Amino acid sequence: MSAPLFLAISGKARAAASIEALGFVCCNDTLALIDYRQAALLALDGIGRNRLVAHSGLASTEADAPYALWLAEVVAAVRPQLESLSESVPLLEVTPAQLPEALAAAWSDWLPSYLSALPLRGPDGRVRAVLLLARDTPWPQESAAASPQAWLGPLMAVYGHAWWALSARGLRFGERVRALWRSRAFRVVAPLLLLALCIPVREYTLAPAEVVSLATQVIAAPMDGVIRRITVAPNTPVKQGDTIAELDATTQRNRVAVARAALATARAEFLQSSQRAFESQQAKADLVQAQARVRESEAELAWLSEDLSRLQIRAPAAGVFVYSDPDDWAGKPVQTGERIGLLADPQKLGVQAWVPVGEAINLQPGAAMTLFLRIAPLSPLAAKLDHAAYQVTESPEAVASYRVRGTLADAAIDARVGLRGTVRIGGDWTVLGYLVMRRPFAWLREWCGC
Repeated sequence: MSAPLFLAISGKARAAASIEALGFVCCNDTLALIDYRQAALLALDGIGRNRLVAHSGLASTEADAPYALWLAEVVAAVRPQLESLSESVPLLEVTPAQLPEALAAAWSDWLPSYLSALPLRGPDGRVRAVLLLARDTPWPQESAAASPQAWLGPLMAVYGHAWWALSARGLRFGERVRALWRSRAFRVVAPLLLLALCIPVREYTLAPAEVVSLATQVIAAPMDGVIRRITVAPNTPVKQGDTIAELDATTQRNRVAVARAALATARAEFLQSSQRAFESQQAKADLVQAQARVRESEAELAWLSEDLSRLQIRAPAAGVFVYSDPDDWAGKPVQTGERIGLLADPQKLGVQAWVPVGEAINLQPGAAMTLFLRIAPLSPLAAKLDHAAYQVTESPEAVASYRVRGTLADAAIDARVGLRGTVRIGGDWTVLGYLVMRRPFAWLREWCGC
């Protein structure tokens, strides 16, 4: 029955998809072929550290548990002997006498009397893991063909190959890197790559941008009131004197009506005082006050009439009226000086961009700018940087950015106010290697704090 069991266990080892699954097979399924009380699988690394991976009867293990640490020290003590074993010898019998005194003193606390260490080797012959089998009795003394331990060598070879296939991918990658390092092609390409990294290039940054007018006038509310309606659509060309917005006139007209009534009353009183002035000296004195009240009422009526004419907000010059949405303004109360929109000159166009803080470079006035509009990405527009803000502000995308402005040098396509795109801003001269590694260097410096 040993051969079918061997084939079944070997199939499970080859089908294992992870180190944990392979460890379960090694520590538990091996019991069907060979008798033992407990088994442990430990991984070996290249710098002398050992780690418990699996143990019989346990679904998971703690590598820092006292028992796991003790097993790791035991394997470290016998590791030179394991690596010196020939591939024809499947196991190493471990006794307390082979261990340091401190480890040997704790043997009876963790293990039975007999312990065997079976190395798991990869195709290169290197020991990558150790399977420990603990027994209460020594191995039976039977003929080599009949004893179960005769299958240990082939079984450990299967386990070793499966372990190598699951855990040594990184090592194989390292071997490929070393082979590439020694290759003739690398010796030719590497100097060329270094020379390419030294090519002088201009530093640059990319930022979201939009076309704006460099000559704008703020259209503000001339007085306190409520917006009745916006008479023109957003981004509509207007002429000088055109009505672009209207304030609600109900309150102002009522005030004008009251002022006219007050003026009529003051004039009637003045007429009465002028008629009585022929009869008494007191009436002459009242005549001066009545005349003053008439003048006051006339001035108030003139002022209110002027305010009534200001309810029609007119364009101070020709241009494009830029604002958000007519529905946002209808019925909205405003205060004197509150901005409603901008009157932009469409003939004097520029570009406004928001450079994120993480992408900022040394932005100098006069730097070259290239604007790629979303409506025409294959027809870039040339521009020149005018100024960059020193203070960080929030961009329309809610990103901390520096606001920069530039002047369009060439408007070959139908550029208009409000078009958006991406602008490329040139900086100082540098080498290609710095341009490629600038962001990793910045991240590394931020991470390490130096």
